Amino acid sequence: MGESKLGNGASSWILHMAFIILVSSMWGLLLKEWKGVSKKTFSTILLGIFVIILSVMIVGYGNSIE
Repeated sequence: MGESKLGNGASSWILHMAFIILVSSMWGLLLKEWKGVSKKTFSTILLGIFVIILSVMIVGYGNSIE
């Protein structure tokens, strides 16, 4: 449903899935589901969130130059 509302083909699906992952990760952080994990694991989740945000910005930029 999200892809059909955005209407940009594959890039809208990518943005929709990235948003779902970001929201679920942020809920996990807010609800302290990651409490007690090693620093390496925690830094990996933060790096993953950063990579997703960066990829959303790249896809958004790519859509703007079409």
